[in-house]
Amino acid sequence: MRYEYTVTKDSGEAEIMKAMSWKKLLKSVLLKYEKFSGWITYINKKGSVQTKVLDEGKIVHESKRN
Repeated sequence: MRYEYTVTKDSGEAEIMKAMSWKKLLKSVLLKYEKFSGWITYINKKGSVQTKVLDEGKIVHESKRN
């Protein structure tokens, strides 16, 4: 797999998942946890840390940190 994503639930449980793209990871997370609430962090191909916050299975906030 190309990227490693850290999937963290609101309860604080963290899990590392691997996927080829953000869309494929999001699909697999929503299949595993239907109404996922938490955040997903990964490093993109340019080396920047990306964090995406989800609430009830929908993206609420995206942030980029260098």
